[in-house]
Amino acid sequence: MMRIPTNLLLRTVCVGMIVITLLAGALPGAAQADGSTSSIGVGRGPHAAAVNPLTNKVYVVNATSNSVSVIDDTYHSVETVEVGTAPYAVAVNPVTNKIYVANADSDNVTVIDGETNSTVTVEAGSIPFAAAVNTETNKIYIANLGSDDVTVIDGVTNDTFTVDVGESPFALTVNPITNRIYVANVDSNNITVIDGANDTVITTLPAGSGPNAIAVNPLTGYVYVTNFYSSSVTIIDGATNSTSTITVGTTPNALAVNEVTDKIYVVNDSSNDVSVIDGASSTVVSTLQTGMGPNALAIHSAANQIYVANYDSNNVTVIDGSTEMMTTVPVGSNPIAIAVSPLSGSVYAVNFNSNEITVYRAHDGEQPPSTNPDLSQLVVNSGTLQPVFDPEVLAYTVNVGHEAASLSVTAVTYDPLTTMSINGQLRISGVPVSISLNVGANQVSIVTQAKDGIHEKTYSLTVNRASAPPVSPPSATPLPNEGPSEQPAVKAPTDFTDVRDGTNGVTLGSRTAVVSATMKNGKSVVQMLLHADVLAKAFDMLKDKEPGKQIVTFEVETADAADAVRKVGIPAPILMAAAKATPQAILSIKAGNAAYDLPVNLPVLVSLLQQLGSELNDTIVFITMETVTGVSKQQMFEKIKAAGHTLVGDVLDFTMTVETGGNKENGTKKKQQTLSDFGDKYVSRSLLIAGTLDPVRATGVKIDAVTGDVSFVPSFFRTTAAGVTIVNILRTGNSMYGVVQNDKSFNDLQDHWSKSDVELLASKLIVQGTTDSSFAPEHPVTRAEFVAMITRALGFEEKPALAKEFNDINGMDWFAGTVGAAVEARLISGFEDGTFRPYETITREQMAIVVSGALTFVGKPAAVAGKLNPLLSSFKDKAVISSWAQVSVAQMAESGMMSGMTDDTFAPKDLASRAQAAVIIKRLLQHAGFIN
Repeated sequence: MMRIPTNLLLRTVCVGMIVITLLAGALPGAAQADGSTSSIGVGRGPHAAAVNPLTNKVYVVNATSNSVSVIDDTYHSVETVEVGTAPYAVAVNPVTNKIYVANADSDNVTVIDGETNSTVTVEAGSIPFAAAVNTETNKIYIANLGSDDVTVIDGVTNDTFTVDVGESPFALTVNPITNRIYVANVDSNNITVIDGANDTVITTLPAGSGPNAIAVNPLTGYVYVTNFYSSSVTIIDGATNSTSTITVGTTPNALAVNEVTDKIYVVNDSSNDVSVIDGASSTVVSTLQTGMGPNALAIHSAANQIYVANYDSNNVTVIDGSTEMMTTVPVGSNPIAIAVSPLSGSVYAVNFNSNEITVYRAHDGEQPPSTNPDLSQLVVNSGTLQPVFDPEVLAYTVNVGHEAASLSVTAVTYDPLTTMSINGQLRISGVPVSISLNVGANQVSIVTQAKDGIHEKTYSLTVNRASAPPVSPPSATPLPNEGPSEQPAVKAPTDFTDVRDGTNGVTLGSRTAVVSATMKNGKSVVQMLLHADVLAKAFDMLKDKEPGKQIVTFEVETADAADAVRKVGIPAPILMAAAKATPQAILSIKAGNAAYDLPVNLPVLVSLLQQLGSELNDTIVFITMETVTGVSKQQMFEKIKAAGHTLVGDVLDFTMTVETGGNKENGTKKKQQTLSDFGDKYVSRSLLIAGTLDPVRATGVKIDAVTGDVSFVPSFFRTTAAGVTIVNILRTGNSMYGVVQNDKSFNDLQDHWSKSDVELLASKLIVQGTTDSSFAPEHPVTRAEFVAMITRALGFEEKPALAKEFNDINGMDWFAGTVGAAVEARLISGFEDGTFRPYETITREQMAIVVSGALTFVGKPAAVAGKLNPLLSSFKDKAVISSWAQVSVAQMAESGMMSGMTDDTFAPKDLASRAQAAVIIKRLLQHAGFIN
């Protein structure tokens, strides 16, 4: 699981971003916008803003000065409210006039009373990162990036409740009509859907890579998610939870919905444009160029105006939604956020590096006050509006069932400056209002007044709620043929005394399994079948433990562990239940000279078990650990020695089988399936070796049982106080494993800066010399050579057949297998002409793409969503970096995998050397925990 380091993500970037301020300039070909601008000074490091249109106040969070600037745009006054540390996000409930500020570094939320500016502090999870308000239920939702959960705040009492979601929740949105909350989890690439009625997770939906922004059209129920790394938008049908994906520009990082026109606007940071999606057809209908580094936007729905903040060109692009004509407004340094008042139409650009906001008012003083009080839309969430809405029709009826205790009414004014009240309370256009219903007729009055203060209309809605259906009394008449009830069979009580709870998980003793022993091929086969009810209890005891301590440990006890075949049976229904209840739990099986850590939520295993249907209850998952002994081990030892390696310790063959059925009484045969490929999931197993091993010279290896060939597998060494070395081997599949020692050196590395790193990787069989004694560190590395290095480092199986998608690779080429493995893992994609160009020297930006893919594959992607521009702005040659490589280069800078060629240049087109390649791979392996 990837974790975003707090000190990198917030305490360095959000609080003190390193940026290079570029000169402000208008977009070529775009006219200067009409209207007036003014600047208002705020605190240090302003980062986000929100507007309460009912009070005409703007709230700006200042990440560096730990404050909120409260701007009264009627009187142009500014007050400062002290909040928590590193305020990062802000949300307003205009109905209650409360403002909620998420403080990322103090792990809390400051609640501001909009009337008095007094504050209350509410505890949240780790790194509260985003906030959203449901004005209908008066609940506030805070996404906690560091603790993988959402804090739900009761707006009345400030009481909190926590809902677990996916990895690193980055953004969230609320549909007040359906009372659904959608959470974008940037590291698990999915969306958590929460039922706001009971604050429980309804479902988890797949998204693209790096979902980082999310918005909903409450009138249609559709949800839109930008996927930063895959340059796409996931579209969710809120009624069915079905999803689809469309391609947009490069690195989309913000989006917003115009509910009136059903258009969705997506800001694409690296391609400097906006993708316009038609909500009705779910297609991109146009792409509009903006300024440089667009990273935020706001929509004035009723006026059909879209405002895009361009971080690098210091301006705002104004898009007319009807004509798609564009104008620009110059603002301060590095506008990082933007907000618009739906009533006044004023636009507020938050300028991060000039500590001010720019206020823009379109056509200021040029237009006479509007005389139009019409509604443009009237929507209810239950029943059918009769007649069909027409702005000139003033009276409507809707009939609902008795189960509808309330009705959500959404009224949208034609003119954004029209004021509106519902049942006597001032309301905002387009914001749903919940109406409590009594049985019978309920009256809803909607009064609108045009900007001129003279013209007004009153719309009436009669909601008829049905009476409760009659309840029939229970019948006292016995059912036909009703016989005497049967008592359930009494089950003998289970002995749970051998289940021991501890600080690091739960331990199962020997009495928790049924043990049997047989002989096979001259070896003792010891089978231990875990009791289902005992195992279920053990997993249940993990629920309140931290994820890293959700471990059930079962230790195999055999008379001769080194020679025995240890076979542990796990009831499949218990595994499936644990995968749902404690998905991060591990069943650790220890057997003298080896151990195996089975993730209960192993995707390939869960998928197979789900397909069994009713057969699941008669299914056992077996983990087998067999020590290779006798002649077989001796032959293996000789083959490995001949290849120049020294085998140390035992060789273990690990297998996982799923056995279903098999009953002698009814004649059914047992079905058995072996799982040896786990996809992209690394599973841990360990070898225990007497004595101390040097992790520089030794490595875990996968051994080919036929040829004796060995290949590197990720392996981490540690020595116990008793002098036993535990070699933890990580790989995406099962096989035969051992440990070998090497001591490789090269004559041409004696005084080279890369000597220790290259020889480390050579001893671990990852890199090879150009000859047995030479490495040629300064020679350029080809694309094929680098892919071969990195696939060996990740422990991949070669897949030559998959390299055939490139028209310049033959299946007999030495690199076909490693290129095919890289294709399967999505590390490479080749060129548009269908070639891979294996013999070309790899450039630094191409290398960044491959390493970025490797980080993602091992579950440790560097998070750059939301901070792409600050990271790239540290390089003077940012403009030379290809658009398709910008995210990867930023990830290299963030993770430390690759640094600049100088302090302020990345040199993306430079060719990489063999030494550089080796050093980067060593950093990758250590970052992933794959070597010491």
